[in-house]
Amino acid sequence: MIKRYLQDILLDSLRCFPVVLLTGARQVGKSTLASMITRKGWKAAYLTLDDRAVLDAALLDPDGFLSQAKTPLIIDEVQRAPDLLRAVKLVVDENREPGMFLLTGSADLLTLARVSETLAGRVAVHELHPFSWAEFKRRPLPSVLDTLFTASAPSDAIERLPASSSRGLLEEMRDFMTSGGFPVPALMGSPASRAVWFNSYRATYVERDLRDIADIARVPEFGRLMVILAARTARLLNYSDLSRDTGIPYATLRRYFGILEQTYQVFLVHPYHSSRAKRLVKTPKVFMADTGMAMHLSGLSDWGAAERQGRAGDLLETFIAGELRKALSLSPVLTSLSFYRTSDGIEVDFLLERGEDVVGIEVKIGSRIERRDLAGLFHCREALGKRWRLGVLLYSGTRPLALDEKNLALPFPVFLGR
Repeated sequence: MIKRYLQDILLDSLRCFPVVLLTGARQVGKSTLASMITRKGWKAAYLTLDDRAVLDAALLDPDGFLSQAKTPLIIDEVQRAPDLLRAVKLVVDENREPGMFLLTGSADLLTLARVSETLAGRVAVHELHPFSWAEFKRRPLPSVLDTLFTASAPSDAIERLPASSSRGLLEEMRDFMTSGGFPVPALMGSPASRAVWFNSYRATYVERDLRDIADIARVPEFGRLMVILAARTARLLNYSDLSRDTGIPYATLRRYFGILEQTYQVFLVHPYHSSRAKRLVKTPKVFMADTGMAMHLSGLSDWGAAERQGRAGDLLETFIAGELRKALSLSPVLTSLSFYRTSDGIEVDFLLERGEDVVGIEVKIGSRIERRDLAGLFHCREALGKRWRLGVLLYSGTRPLALDEKNLALPFPVFLGR
């Protein structure tokens, strides 16, 4: 059993809040994590709304359903009976104590139109992501981001990070990108079995899960949108182009895309904005939430196929975007994620903002570093002035390198926690 980094954070929230909401995509490991928590001192009963009899009782009489249950209580897949949140609120308000409920859901309950109560002030909300690279490798929680924000110079950061990587680790990382971070396919040794799993996941998601939260009149269109988004991961989001290429009306497309966000299949990274920078783009980038799913939807069986079809760069950027989101969700220090791009195409793949400090991250698929690889970092550093702390070039080499007084190059495994 791989311990999830979120486990200790959830336990801490249960000591402080009456309700903890654990969200994330279906099959990401929420139920397994909830059961692991009950073995760590928080003893709770367990009910799942995937059980038809339990679901019927919750839908028929949410208040009566909870009156027959004892807390602490885990309620799994609570999005299937949204009115339960109102009933939970009433129970909590009658006798408020820490650790009364752990709710899990495969859709973002706080954005669903049918959910009228958000348990504001009563709930701690956490998202469980697919495995990160370091989590999958059973490494300690990486501290690379803290190092980048606290290092006095590139040389200082390098001294505090592993001295080198290896080609073997890079190959393992590429294999991990192919299998993705969903626990079941990530731990499968057979590519054929992984393909079966992804096919089944997609069918179950479209044919059953969506019915819990939305009225999808034309399922094939929705599936076609998923395939096209997988092909355009790490690209600027253009609804007009998507509408033309899918044949889905613009308004319907916007609704479908919102559902994909609510169910954690895609996410957006928004552009950096500043009142002093008038020529920055305002369009977000769209990313598939899991590179394994993106490769499956694109018909890519391995990393070699991605390279041959010219998809490796976008998939690598997608992978890093996901790893950054996972790391930031676990950090106790508020850090925002964006990207930098001017109207004439000068770009830095990712910016991390922590207070007044900014770290820029550029993703390079190759192992040879040229000055043009740093052009975006140089431009962004000049534009941000004193806010700029460090620029990081992630590359396929094996050694961390200080490039100048404000930029360094890091091998991917070193950045990800090896």
